[in-house]
Parts: sequence; C-alpha cells; structure tokens
Amino acid sequence: MPAGGAAHQAAERLEARRAQIMETYQRELELKGSLLVRDPLARGQLLRHTDLILGDVINSLRAGAVQVDEGYRLLALDIGSSRASRGVHPSESLTAASALFEAIVLETVTEVHGGVEALRLAVLALHRSLMLRITAASTSYSGYLLGKLHDAHLDERNRIARELHDRVGSALSIAHRQLELYDVYRAGEPVKAANRAGRAQEAVKQSMLSLRAVTSDLKMDDVPQSLEKALLGYVDTVADYGPEIGLGINGDETWAPPTVRDESFLAIREAMRNALSHGAPRRILVTVDIAPHELRAMVDDDGRGFTDTDLAASDGIGLASIRERVGLLGGTVTFFSRPGAGTHVEMVIPLPGHRDAPTQ
Repeated sequence: MPAGGAAHQAAERLEARRAQIMETYQRELELKGSLLVRDPLARGQLLRHTDLILGDVINSLRAGAVQVDEGYRLLALDIGSSRASRGVHPSESLTAASALFEAIVLETVTEVHGGVEALRLAVLALHRSLMLRITAASTSYSGYLLGKLHDAHLDERNRIARELHDRVGSALSIAHRQLELYDVYRAGEPVKAANRAGRAQEAVKQSMLSLRAVTSDLKMDDVPQSLEKALLGYVDTVADYGPEIGLGINGDETWAPPTVRDESFLAIREAMRNALSHGAPRRILVTVDIAPHELRAMVDDDGRGFTDTDLAASDGIGLASIRERVGLLGGTVTFFSRPGAGTHVEMVIPLPGHRDAPTQ
C-alpha cells in the first residue's frame, strides 16, 4: 500500500476510535491515581488537550506532514498557570503526557498496516504536539510561581515597612515627644521632667523589643532543622509581649522533610504573629501532631477574634500568606473565628508517607 494511502487510512481509523482512545486514556490515569482526573477543572482541560493532540496526529496523517494547531498555546498556558495555582506538581503532567504518548502510539501501531512511513509520521506529529504543549505549559507554570514569589517578596517588604512604622516608628516618636517635654520641664518642674524621661525610656525599650521581633523574622539562616526548636526560639522572642504561649509537638519530626518543617514553621509563626498583632489574646496554644502520612498544626488563641468579612479580606491580616505556604506544600488551611471568641487556625500537610497511611 502506498505510504500516503496507509497514512490516510490510519487517520480515518484513529478518527473513528477517537472517543474510545480518550475513554481508555482516562481509565488509565484513574488507575494511576492521577490528580488530573479527580479535579473537575483539571479533567476538563486534560480532555480538551487530549482531543486536540489526537487532532494534530490525525491531521498530520491526512496532510502527509507534521501539523500542529497554532491555537495550542492558549490552552497550554492556561493549563500551566491553573495547575500551578492549584499546587499540582509538574510530575502529574509528565505522567499524563507519558500515558497519552503510549496510548496513541499503541493505537497507531494497531491501525497502521504495512505503512512504516505512516507510523513514523504519526509518532513525529504526536511528539511535536506534546512537546510544544508541555513547553508552553511549563513556561506558564514557572511564570506563575515566579510571579507569586515576586508578590511574596513585595508583601514581605511592605509588611516589614508596616512593622517598622507601626511598632518601632511609633514608639520612637513617643520617646522623642517625651524628651521634648523633658526639656520644657527640666528647669522649673523636675518631677514632671523625671516623669517624662521615664516615659521616654519605656518608649525606647518598647521600640527595641519591636525591632528585635522584626529582625528575628528576617534571620532565615537561623531556622534550625528542628521544628520544635524553631518554634521555641520564636516564642522566646515574643515572650515580652504578654500573652501566655503553650507549645506541644507530638510525633517524630523525621517523618517530615526539612522543607516541610521549615515552611510549616513559617506558616505557624505567621498564625501566631497574626494573633499577637490583631487578637490581643491572653493565651495562645500551638499544637503540632506529626504522623507518617501528615503534619497537622493548630494555633488557638482567646483573643478578640474577627468576622467572616474580615476573613474574606484576609490579605490584610496575614492569613493569605499562610494559605500560600501551606498550599505550595499540597496542604489545606482552615480558619474559624468569632468576635470575642478567639481564633482557630488548622493546617494539614500531607507527608511523603501519605500513600501508606491507614484508611478509615
């Protein structure tokens, strides 16, 4: 059979079996436990992508040359940013692409009879279509994360500026004003002058404590491998702020990789700092339970709490960064608060051993 005839015949057979190929592909991913077929949005994108890739192979066989739909970039870019925003690891995309490659190649081998050139063309078209889409999606994925990293840096700089202005700057302004009054009273009213000097001294002390708290947050190199030591160190830096802080860690920390321990510390610290800054609590209780399959952390305070409206605008009270850090680890965060009844923050982060966890 002429090469062109074999290619055209293979194209028609693949077209006729298009739906069955996609159904078989979905079942294969389900058996592999792919996250991409569990999430409705990801599943829809995956099926659309699969259909377009099949279309590229079929059209290439019909045309006798490799052809890729020029519109591939829009969907690929959308898939990349969407999966990055949902914390889907790139390995999920690569596993799905590998399974699709195998499925279409096996189907093509079955359908092409005596047409080596047609088989070669189908494989080249499939490879070209997949690589272009994977490249575009990877670019979008990394671009999204770089953008989030840039935003995180800006947020951190703005937070530091606010901390310096609100805590350190305010206390220094008070000290400066008290020293001015000290000069006014020094000659004629020594008792008032001494009182102003004392207030200035207290304000300077407060600014030093605030500056110590701000700078301690910047010393990332000082974060130890032990989550417990890191949290105890932070508790020590804020001990002068007043509330009683209880800390309990259960389980073996070695079950959590260093990255998870460090990022968990930053998220827990942010929840504690949020309570200190906005809740005015008398007591904060931090509990961390580490099992082979998950790390669960809870931060409870008996402060003033906040409303659902405050939660909706949580970017302004430090909760968005907690969501971001935990989300990047594949975890979830739950916030519960009521005015006058304190706040409960709970983080659940899956660990590498989660596949071996017992089922309920």
